[in-house]
Amino acid sequence: MVCVISAAQTPTVWSGVYSEAQAYRGEKVADTTCIGCHGPKLDGGDSGPKLVGEVFLANWSSQPVGVMFDWIREAMPAEAPGTLSRDETAAVIAYILQLNKMPAGKLDLSTDREALGRIGIVAAPPR
Repeated sequence: MVCVISAAQTPTVWSGVYSEAQAYRGEKVADTTCIGCHGPKLDGGDSGPKLVGEVFLANWSSQPVGVMFDWIREAMPAEAPGTLSRDETAAVIAYILQLNKMPAGKLDLSTDREALGRIGIVAAPPR
């Protein structure tokens, strides 16, 4: 028997993939680590783009969360790349998802690369 996963079963950022507590932790990390470039509430700064809104979502749409996780983990913060822990990186992503009005769930966003690779970034909520 072959099991086929439909698009409706594939988790996306609209599936409640992070917890509110994790997003709160991410806000604290962002307020100390990301604010200098990306501005307050990550809405754009002098040297960093907005991490909220249509342009941001369009740039990341159709990518798995794992790609964003790797990018942040390896390249951010710009003045000290690779210094965020896996937990801090996942928390910042949870905060970014919250700022983009994606719903929280009961569990924290995973730090496992394989699990993150199965969560799609989709700009628009499902209908």
